[in-house]
Amino acid sequence: MNNKYFRNRIERSPLGSMGLDLLDAQQRLVSQEYKIELLRIKGAMYKAYFFRNDVLAKKLEKQAKENVDALTGEFDGFGYASWRANAVFRTLEDMFYQDILTEREYEECEKL
Repeated sequence: MNNKYFRNRIERSPLGSMGLDLLDAQQRLVSQEYKIELLRIKGAMYKAYFFRNDVLAKKLEKQAKENVDALTGEFDGFGYASWRANAVFRTLEDMFYQDILTEREYEECEKL
């Protein structure tokens, strides 16, 4: 079905505009959750640099770049990038559960 037709039909229905508003609100909420996770990792990375824990800081920096690549997607508007197609968005918890971070490193990140 054509997106323009679908959008016009939803906007004309009595509940349609509320449904679109709900979808827009949900999109903003999810985008804010991603931003919060990016800031948590960046804050933990700067804390690790401050306390001269370079190994942890490099892990967090690498994951922060991968998270940005995962959110961008393989096409950024100018060209395709294969490394972004394979990027995985991970939170600090995901990094701990997937054994990227040790328990001690994860606790250091959480003391922020």
